[in-house]
Amino acid sequence: MAFLLVPAAAFTLVTFVLAVLWRLGLALFRRSAPGYWRRTLAWHAGLFVVHVFVTVPLVLGYLFSRAGGTRRDEAAYAGPRIAADGTWLVQTRESLAAEKLGKAEVDSAVADGAARRAVSLTARDGVKLRAFLVPPPTPPPDGAPRFVAVLVHGLFRGALELETPGRMLRELGGEVLLLELRNHGGSARAKPTFGLDESLDVLAAIEFLRARPEARGRPLVLYAVSLGTAAAALAAPQIPDLAGLVLDAPMDDLGATARHELATGGFWQSIREPWASTILWSAQHLGGVPVQEVKPRDGLAKLPPDVVVLFIGAGRDDRMPPESVRALFDALPTAPGRKELWIEPEATHGKVWLAAPEEYRRRLAHFCETVLDR
Repeated sequence: MAFLLVPAAAFTLVTFVLAVLWRLGLALFRRSAPGYWRRTLAWHAGLFVVHVFVTVPLVLGYLFSRAGGTRRDEAAYAGPRIAADGTWLVQTRESLAAEKLGKAEVDSAVADGAARRAVSLTARDGVKLRAFLVPPPTPPPDGAPRFVAVLVHGLFRGALELETPGRMLRELGGEVLLLELRNHGGSARAKPTFGLDESLDVLAAIEFLRARPEARGRPLVLYAVSLGTAAAALAAPQIPDLAGLVLDAPMDDLGATARHELATGGFWQSIREPWASTILWSAQHLGGVPVQEVKPRDGLAKLPPDVVVLFIGAGRDDRMPPESVRALFDALPTAPGRKELWIEPEATHGKVWLAAPEEYRRRLAHFCETVLDR
């Protein structure tokens, strides 16, 4: 409740200070004001209640509607680093922090190579995007990868988050494109829609790969984690040649996910009714967030039955809980034998590859083989 009470008290204090100044002005001019303080205190008690139940939730909803942008400690990320022997040197938030403090050195040739992997894309609505293209370590004799993959990150993240799954897919023979959604990384700013317009970013990445001669005729894979799964799920039905889809911590519905986040303290403190509904109303009607249109489950319901699907969940995920992931998986129209669900019991949200890296790679390898046998 402090998350609501503190700003409500601050708003109330502003007008109370003005009331005090007004009364001082009256006293200065020797004007009497019988009952002034009684009325002022009564009014401000009422204002405090209004701020708690109306003003603060409306402001919070509007502010949440503008949420976006890569975490400050990931802002320096400049692309995947590949060593001279072809090894992907995975970066982390910790490694970036060490470099910033001068505790780690980076080979200039490797850093320059990372920057050269950046590519520019343009979504259908004109938003400029940044992505990083990494070819497979040992491409076949014809120079083509076994498959091509677009990877999509989560909220407040960027391509850095995709390094580990990107490395795994590359080692399995794929050419990978690490996409940075609008408002994140090196991509341009635009109104956040939490999956709807971001699906246009995914389609732009798909179109970029399709145009590459090396990728023609190769199976197309789409991978996403957390909020990125909303954009991927909404884009997937519009990709007729999609061969495989991997969703890690998949979202089923933006409104339901937001309510769960508010109730469980995903936004710093637990916020329940009636405040949650007011916040969501504000985000939708004042902030313009298309809450009713971001329903990834509806997009997944339109998947062709032959698309290979891998769902990954975490047993201790308080954002996309296991029961939600299972329900979404069970509703897939995917043919039997072409979809797989894996819930890692001890993992947390978006951290399954850290909790069980070998099993994560094994699951991706099985998925890729199923795609190639399609």
